[in-house]
Amino acid sequence: MSSNIYIERVCQCCNSKFIARTTKTKYCSNKCSSRAYKHAARREKLEIAKIEASITGKIRTKVNFPELVGKELLTITEASALLNITHVTLRRWIKESRIISSKIGKKHLIRREYLDALIQ
Repeated sequence: MSSNIYIERVCQCCNSKFIARTTKTKYCSNKCSSRAYKHAARREKLEIAKIEASITGKIRTKVNFPELVGKELLTITEASALLNITHVTLRRWIKESRIISSKIGKKHLIRREYLDALIQ
């Protein structure tokens, strides 16, 4: 709805000056309005993804290397961090019998001596 008023405004998207005909106008053109909408939608999707990742725990945690010095048995996460490879590669090596692991329930445990032998 337009009126007889003319308000000088600054576009919230491109920061250019324009004349607004209503009091609610934020953008200078339909193009700027569309860009701002898409940017807000992207930002909202990223926030949702961050929340979902924190709930499911798929954000990788850093391994504390000083704690690994005295450990005799290592998990796949700790061993992959120590070897600087991904856990997928380590699982493939276990499947190919390049690394010997013991499986307790669903958890793989790898002896430190096997990893030291692999490195040398």
